[in-house]
Amino acid sequence: MKKQSPVLPIAGCLVAQLCVGILYVWSVLKPAAISYYGWEEGSVNLVASFMLFAFCLGNLLGGALNDKVGPMKVCLLGMVLFGGGILLSSLIPAGASIVLFYISYCVLGGLGSGVTYGAVLSGIQKWFPHRRGFASGLGASTFGLATVVFSPIIAGMLKSMSISLTLRILSIVFLALGIVASLLIKLPNQDYLDALPKPTARKASLTTRDMPLSQAMRTVPFWCLFLGIFFYNGTWNLVTPLIKGLGVERGLSEALAVTCVSVTGITNAAGRLIMSSLSDKLGRINTLNLLSVMTAVMAILLIFVGGYAYFVVILLTAFAYGGPAAINPATSTDFFGPKHSGANYGVIMLALGLSSIFFNAVSNVMYAATGAYTMTFIMAAISAVATIACMLVINNSLKKWNA
Repeated sequence: MKKQSPVLPIAGCLVAQLCVGILYVWSVLKPAAISYYGWEEGSVNLVASFMLFAFCLGNLLGGALNDKVGPMKVCLLGMVLFGGGILLSSLIPAGASIVLFYISYCVLGGLGSGVTYGAVLSGIQKWFPHRRGFASGLGASTFGLATVVFSPIIAGMLKSMSISLTLRILSIVFLALGIVASLLIKLPNQDYLDALPKPTARKASLTTRDMPLSQAMRTVPFWCLFLGIFFYNGTWNLVTPLIKGLGVERGLSEALAVTCVSVTGITNAAGRLIMSSLSDKLGRINTLNLLSVMTAVMAILLIFVGGYAYFVVILLTAFAYGGPAAINPATSTDFFGPKHSGANYGVIMLALGLSSIFFNAVSNVMYAATGAYTMTFIMAAISAVATIACMLVINNSLKKWNA
C-alpha cells in the first residue's frame, strides 16, 4: 500500500478553516451594514449573538454527521451552507427586514461555519493521535487567524464597493476555495497510524474504549468540561465588546484602541497553537488551570489599568482565551475516545453559545445598575476561578475511575 502523507489532507483542513473563520469579521462589516441597509444599531448588535449560537449548533450537527460519514462530506456540507448563506445575504436589498439577514448570514452562515469547524478539528486530530493538543491548536489557530488576515482586505473592499457586492464576491471566492479544500480532506489508513510513535498510556482517559455520546453524557467529567467552557468563555465574552471603547476611556488614542482590537486576533491564535501544544507535555487539566489563573489575574487588572498597560493586559487576556479553545477538543477526545469525538464535543460546545448570551446579559444589567464595569470584571475573575473548580472535580473523578 502506498505510504500516506498528511500534507494535502491537513492543507485542505486549514484552508477550509481559514474560509469559515471570516464569518467573525462582523465588527468590520457592521458600520457598512447599518449605512447600506438602514437597520437600527440595536438590531445589528444581535447579529453576533445569533451567529455564535448558530455556530455552536453547527458544531453539534457537524460532529454527529462527522462520526458517521467522515470529514470530507461534512466539510462540503458546511462550505455550501456557509458560502450559500453569505451569498443569500448579499442579495438582500437595502431597506429589507434584518430578519432576512439573521436567517441567511447568522443561521445558514453560522451553521455552515460550525459544521466545518467541528469536522476539521476532528479530522486533524485523527492524523496526529499522538499529538492531539498540537492538532487541535493548528486547526483552532487557523480559524482565529481568519480575522487578522481578512479584516484589512474586507475593509479595503468596503471603501470601493457596497457591502452587498463585497459579500457576493467573498461568498463566491470562499465557496470555490472551500469546496476544493474539502475534496482534499481524508482520514489516515491503518498503515499510517501503525507507523506513528505510540502515545503514552491514557492516564487522563475514563476508559480504554470509545464512548458514544449517550454514555459520555452519563459521566461527571463530561458536564464539568461543559461547565468549564461555559465559565471560562465568560471572561472573553464580557471583555470583547468593551475593548475599543474602554481603551479610549483608559487613555489610548482611537487608532491605538482599534489596533488593540486587531492584534487580539494574533495573540488569540498564538494562544491556541502554543498552549495546546504545551498541553501535550504538561497535561490538559494542568494547562487549563494555568490559563484560568492567568485569566482571573487579567480580569482583576482590567478594573483599573490604563494606557499601554491596558493594551498589554487585553492582549494577554486574548492569549489566555485562545488556549482552551484548542485544548478542550483534545481534552474531550482524551476522555471519551476519538471514534465519537465529533458528537461528544459538539454537545460540549453548546456551552459557548449559552455563555455568550448569559454573561453579556448579566453584564448589561450590572452596568445599568452601577454605571461602571467594575462588577463585570469581578464576575469575569470569578468565572475563571469557577473553571478551576470544574477541573479539580474532573481530576478527582479520574482518580476514582483509575483507582
